[in-house]
Amino acid sequence: MVGIEKRRVQRTGSSSFIITLPKEWVEAVKLKSGDYVIVEKLGDKLILIPPAAEPAQLKITLRVYPGVDVMQVFRAIIAAYISGYNIINVLFEKSIPDLAKYISEVKNIVRVKLPGIEVIEETYNSVTFKVLLNIQEIPLINAIRRLHLIVNSMLQDCINLVKTNDLSIAHGIIQRDDEADRFHHMIVRELSMALLDVKTQHELGITNITETLSYRIIARNLERIADHAVNISKRILVVQGLKNGVNVVLDFLVKDTELFNKAMNALYTYSRREAEDVILESKKIVNEIEDVLHNKIIAASLEAKEKVSITLILDSVKRIARYSNGIAEAVLNIKIAKTSELDVK
Repeated sequence: MVGIEKRRVQRTGSSSFIITLPKEWVEAVKLKSGDYVIVEKLGDKLILIPPAAEPAQLKITLRVYPGVDVMQVFRAIIAAYISGYNIINVLFEKSIPDLAKYISEVKNIVRVKLPGIEVIEETYNSVTFKVLLNIQEIPLINAIRRLHLIVNSMLQDCINLVKTNDLSIAHGIIQRDDEADRFHHMIVRELSMALLDVKTQHELGITNITETLSYRIIARNLERIADHAVNISKRILVVQGLKNGVNVVLDFLVKDTELFNKAMNALYTYSRREAEDVILESKKIVNEIEDVLHNKIIAASLEAKEKVSITLILDSVKRIARYSNGIAEAVLNIKIAKTSELDVK
């Protein structure tokens, strides 16, 4: 059945207009002559909703066979989660070794990494998850702000880690990555739901469907910055604390953190000027890091292990600057999508 048709608007009386609906559409949603429908205005769109309509419960079944590790199962569940499925039924082949332990590991990692998902049914070889998230309780921009705060705290702790060489800070940063992943997955799910339903799009504050791609880029870049904060922490753990290059790493980490927060502020204020400043500053920081790497770190007489660690740390710092640049570029796209006029000056 075709999902789009052009219909002529006709005047009836002095203050009302009517349109006709295709017979196939009316029958598909079980309407009959005399029934009421809900007409809702969402921004510049009009939505017709049958009164008995309920939110779609999208269901998927995943079948798991022997020889598949737990992370492969989890990645399949993530894909279903962020694609907007409400019910995720996982069937495990009975011949999988240590099946009870295997299923328990799957459930544990799902609980840690995915917010708002619960087991609603379980047998000895199957688990059914249901996503209970209500996007009205955590609007899109609030979820992004929360992820921003988590990532910013990880970067601030990286600065303290480099200053103090307190390795317990590194372990804390690594553990917090799970929380960053949870909000990232939730944001991506919300954006997927916006693509599936125009009403959800409106509830999330998205006025133009093209914004979803830009918000997806922002969420991904936030998650990647968190990953690089973890990488920095792991590299410092490998050498049991930085002994050389501390000032260089510290200087660039501070610049990165300021740049990152400036990019996020550009998002909250839809500031084109601030986004452009971030793009220019990020390129400058990347060039400075590459210059330091080639002319100071690589040329320095350091132990190979420490030289490799400093090089990899600065590579992560450089990538954080580039991801902040990506956030700023996405802000420009959102700004354009929300307006029909723009002064570039």
